[in-house]
Amino acid sequence: MKRWIVTLAGIALFVTAFFLPAVRSPGTGAGSGPMLGWMCALVAASATGGIFHAPGAGIQGKDVLGIVCLTLSGWVNPLVLFYLIASIWRGLATIRRVLGAAVLVCLIATWVFLFKAPMIPLVGHYVWAAGVLLILSGEYFGRIRAQDDKEL
Repeated sequence: MKRWIVTLAGIALFVTAFFLPAVRSPGTGAGSGPMLGWMCALVAASATGGIFHAPGAGIQGKDVLGIVCLTLSGWVNPLVLFYLIASIWRGLATIRRVLGAAVLVCLIATWVFLFKAPMIPLVGHYVWAAGVLLILSGEYFGRIRAQDDKEL
């Protein structure tokens, strides 16, 4: 029961974050206003398509780490969705753990990108990250309960 409460709370935070200001650039000029979470998700998701857009352009002189981190950050939302779908079936525990690890790597990549960009995280980013971590921690609560049951 605790697992589902934690997971549902995570889903609520995760979805809410898409409608909150997520990041802003540090400057004060044009385009420095806050971006909502759903806009960040679109930008990050489109980075994957951008890799394949100009195959002959090469990456010399470009911030390769920043590009890779932005691309990985675009995979957090789909991986969380796949994780939630895999949570429906108990037999997919190994797949859930692999997806959970991938989500954590992509979250770290998001923070690296925000540092390198530079972008300032706002409330929506923190709510989004908290939601993701709560969703993933549902697996942990399930494992604690299973271990408690084995000890009895």
